Amino acid sequence: MKRLVETATQKDIGTLERHVLASRDIATQIGDPFLSYLLSMALFTIYEKKAHHENEALKSSFG
Repeated sequence: MKRLVETATQKDIGTLERHVLASRDIATQIGDPFLSYLLSMALFTIYEKKAHHENEALKSSFG
């Protein structure tokens, strides 16, 4: 997952985020806590990448 997120564009990150959120919701509904946990970790990786993109955008707008 980390490699996929690292090579994804900003648009891809948004799409990936929506898919992982939907998958985590399904895992929660069917009662699979381990899969839900793994997908939560994937979301954490996605959110890290989004924050990095936002920080870079802020730096370039002020620098």
